Amino acid sequence: MSNFWQAPGNGKGFDSFLGDNSKMNNRTIGVLSYIKEKAATDGFVEEVRFQAEIKNYLLENFNENPNESLNTHFYRPALFYGFLNINKENKLSLSIEGNLFLNNFNSQNYIECKKLIINQLDNTTYPNKATSKVKQLKLFPFRILFKLLLENKSLSSNFISSSLVHITSYSDLQEYEKTGNFETIPVFKLQSSKFLKFNTWVINSLVNLNILTLSDKKLSIHTDILEHIKSLYDNLNFSDMFFESISCEIEEIIANKRVKRDFNLINKAKRRDKYRCRVNSLHTTFISKGQNYVEGHHIIPMFQQKNYTFKLDDLDNIISLCPNCHREIHSADNKVEILNKLYSLNTHYMKINNIAINDLYKMYACA
Repeated sequence: MSNFWQAPGNGKGFDSFLGDNSKMNNRTIGVLSYIKEKAATDGFVEEVRFQAEIKNYLLENFNENPNESLNTHFYRPALFYGFLNINKENKLSLSIEGNLFLNNFNSQNYIECKKLIINQLDNTTYPNKATSKVKQLKLFPFRILFKLLLENKSLSSNFISSSLVHITSYSDLQEYEKTGNFETIPVFKLQSSKFLKFNTWVINSLVNLNILTLSDKKLSIHTDILEHIKSLYDNLNFSDMFFESISCEIEEIIANKRVKRDFNLINKAKRRDKYRCRVNSLHTTFISKGQNYVEGHHIIPMFQQKNYTFKLDDLDNIISLCPNCHREIHSADNKVEILNKLYSLNTHYMKINNIAINDLYKMYACA
């Protein structure tokens, strides 16, 4: 098993700026379009069906040239970026961000598309389903990359292959975080071209997209998305970029650092709900400050705020739950029933903001 950052598939996810009908751009948009079209009925496409149909679909609709690539290579970059999901039954579906990205792309809203790519890079972890050989790492690679770029203004392209892809734990960055001394980040002598693939296929793809800029062998953040990246990483520490086990709670902790909340809204929601669990009013707990104890919960989780322009810290998005139901929605293996209940309780808010029940399922899939 590999213990360094790997690139997915056998090529770039994007090879030019958005709006250009380049080969890999067309392929990625084509893959997303195929899955959205074929999954319209039940939300999923069987991987075997994808492999059987995707090449002809791209030939007929997206100017793809005939080639001998493995069919799985067509979706792995989109899976790596988090625009696709694949479940235990090997069924493919669009992620929330994948659907939003495709909608914005078809509306030629390319700046929003770039923000959504960044948002999904922010979600990307190792291990990753698109890079099956990486098993031992437990980190957010692009959070580390963007934080280093923000703090140092630029990074040498050589740093990507000699150091960045070899970062495995918080200890690799602890001394740098304390001192700001870039030389404390470990450097590895390159022994194989495999360490260059992350730079060749992933970093260069971000340059092609104008997310990163390459000049004189130095990488920096492109000016038109600098503020968005600052909003994501200015308040994070490198310790926030490593984990023991990924869960929605980790993302809630990150959201607390990114988004200023009005905590009075929680108390207002509890009073509105008469201190009763909205899943079942018979779920009594104990008396706290003279009232039945309940906890406030954002139905659309706050870590999704980066993807939406409407405000999630909103009274209409907060619901009172007993502690047991609150833990169920975060930790249960099967959350469908409780999510259906919460969606039905707040259908108006969901529909006016174009949130479907399947979107809610995907938001809670991180736990």
